[in-house]
Amino acid sequence: MSENVKPKWYVGIAALLITLVFFIFAAVPLQIRFGMWGLAFTQLGILIIALIPAFLFKWKLSDVMPIKKVTAKQLLATLLFLVAAFIAANTVSAATSYLFPESAAEGAYIADFLATAPFIVSLIIISVITGICEEVLHRGVIQYTFKNIKSELAILVIMAAIFGVFHLSPFRFLPTAVLGFVMSYLMIKTGNFLIPVLYHAVHNAVGFVLSYGADASQVVAVPAESVGVFLILSALSPFLFYFGVKLLNTERKPNKKMKYAAIALTLILPALGIGILALSTAQPGTYVTNFSMTHDVNNETPPNVFGNIIIEDEGTYNLFVSINDETHTVTTGVRVEHEDGEIVWDTGAGAEFIANNHIDLRAGVYSVTFTYESQSEQMIPVEITFSISR
Repeated sequence: MSENVKPKWYVGIAALLITLVFFIFAAVPLQIRFGMWGLAFTQLGILIIALIPAFLFKWKLSDVMPIKKVTAKQLLATLLFLVAAFIAANTVSAATSYLFPESAAEGAYIADFLATAPFIVSLIIISVITGICEEVLHRGVIQYTFKNIKSELAILVIMAAIFGVFHLSPFRFLPTAVLGFVMSYLMIKTGNFLIPVLYHAVHNAVGFVLSYGADASQVVAVPAESVGVFLILSALSPFLFYFGVKLLNTERKPNKKMKYAAIALTLILPALGIGILALSTAQPGTYVTNFSMTHDVNNETPPNVFGNIIIEDEGTYNLFVSINDETHTVTTGVRVEHEDGEIVWDTGAGAEFIANNHIDLRAGVYSVTFTYESQSEQMIPVEITFSISR
């Protein structure tokens, strides 16, 4: 690097802001028109934006993105962090989905978007290309401009916030901030740019494989019970993080405070999860309507309409729908409609479907309509449970 041009924090912030402008005015139209191929073009744009300050200020790329031999301890620590952060980020995502059911619409859009290219093409774009290009920007250029900040924790918090903002979604801010924090920590402790790139690529690949091909109509808000289960599972994360830190800090004595914090979180998180499970199952609420049925369906079955669902007080209600067709040949649609014609909930549910959503209802009389699409002339049993409660 030139002795006269040293990295400054505002250069990294400027690179982020330019990237966000690029997202809004170029990347979004590209992705709307070309799907996953548009995402590939977006990542190449990110790479170019990231490299501009490096060449402009004559920084050595080996300083910005140092590449070293990856050790066995680094790989093991990365694996521990990967599992721990994957659980933690999904726990935060589950809580966000429960608190903000409208975030399910974003999840449905992502599920559709991932299917706009063949599986292998999408996998390469979402893991390899995204992992490299985004890390050049974040753990490369932006984190490099913060190298003169003395507080390691301050760098990690700033980098986490930047990675959260980078994804341009209030619902994804916290989960992605968790990942940004972990990848920046790995970069600081290993000094090896390959580690966060590997982490990013594997994390994206796992998430992609688990979600690819999902029916967008079945991406729904997470119920409280699922949040409780995620919190119980998240008890693994503190100790996985702790042992990962120990592997990367072999020159130091074990941090007792960190150990005690890991123990405390391991006890608190499952206790909180069990409490949520107990509360969500102990008091089901006051039902406005609640019914279960098994309906025989074929290609001539007309819609079922259940009317006279009376909502006396305006407010937020819990809507629960469960549909099961063991043959997977019937698509069941569900529509909730106010007496004045306003449709407040409408979905093509598919063969297997569970939704537990918060919906705002006005006072009045509602009806729920079930529609069926089947190619079979023979009757197929479809199990349906439906309720609205407060």
